[in-house]
Amino acid sequence: MISTILLLGTILSTVPGRIEDVAGSVRRNVLLPIGQTLDRLLAPVDRALQPVADGYNRRLGTYFGEMTGLQFALIFGALIALLTAGLWAPLVSGSLLRTLALASIWAIFAMSWDIQSGYTGYISFGHSVLSAAAGYTTALLLVHVNPELSLWITAPISVLAALVLGLLIALPSLRLEGPYFSLITFVAVLLFYRLTTAFTSLGGIPGFSSPDVFTWDPTMRYYYMLVPMLLIALALTFMARSNLGMILVAIRENESAVSAAGINPTKFKIWSFALSSIPMGIGGVLLVGFTGNVDPHTFVIVDNSIEMIAMAVIGGMSSILGPLGGAFLFEFLNHEVLHGFSTPVRYLFLWGLVLLVLVFARDGLFRMIWHRLGAVRGENE
Repeated sequence: MISTILLLGTILSTVPGRIEDVAGSVRRNVLLPIGQTLDRLLAPVDRALQPVADGYNRRLGTYFGEMTGLQFALIFGALIALLTAGLWAPLVSGSLLRTLALASIWAIFAMSWDIQSGYTGYISFGHSVLSAAAGYTTALLLVHVNPELSLWITAPISVLAALVLGLLIALPSLRLEGPYFSLITFVAVLLFYRLTTAFTSLGGIPGFSSPDVFTWDPTMRYYYMLVPMLLIALALTFMARSNLGMILVAIRENESAVSAAGINPTKFKIWSFALSSIPMGIGGVLLVGFTGNVDPHTFVIVDNSIEMIAMAVIGGMSSILGPLGGAFLFEFLNHEVLHGFSTPVRYLFLWGLVLLVLVFARDGLFRMIWHRLGAVRGENE
């Protein structure tokens, strides 16, 4: 029996090394040759587009990051595709516009999680509690105060509720180190879930509709979700490239060195959580407008927080635009490519994808593509 256990332990101890060997072999023998071939093919295109990218770099590169010709083409092409989706998406699939609208909301969640956890390294497992606070505040205002309240009244109050709850979680927990912060955020979302299910006055609020909150028109609903998402992406990208973003990255890399430099890491970690709470609240309000009702399963469960992390991992953490792309890929696969399969099968595939990304592309698929495009130069032709 002992020898069997020792043998099993020996086998298991070699598994991580073997996985790393396989991943390294794939990178050397598959990904590297593909990248070199693409370099030769795309280098002339990169040179042709570089003058346009240089014009952007001179005006906005300082604020949002400089780009090569191919990187500019990727961002500009994706932006045009999203802005014109109301025209072409219904022609591709009857449900595609709905999927893109839902992906816009989840992109807000993933980017919001990333500016806090991806940049500081303090992983939150309970970020869905912030969007839930905003969603339930909106619902309670409409159901129990006045169903005719304008969005311009309910939305700021709901976002404020998310911010207050975020600070209540951040103030005591971000002074801790190690896994304690993650555990506190995990417990927070569990407590909120039990709160919604324990009191019928809060849990299971019936569906409601208000023209000031959402519309059933699929095209208008899509743009209601898309425009805030794009504005949040711009704002968070600007913040991430500012001094605040650099300090957050420094905290992730070496918090002791940040303290030694005379900077209070706790203050900036609290700032990052507050900065994350505001777009999470906006996303919660949009999710109310998208679904037309509020319930614990849609807003509160821990699975939502885990999906935000999965989207950030797929796209590439600590990059803002990486989680945005990861959210759209995740939702497209879930609702368009795999829609014919049962929920367990769909999520088996999606979590398998997350595992593959962690093994073979640890920086995320979109960050890998971004850096690959940035490495293309004319001399590679």
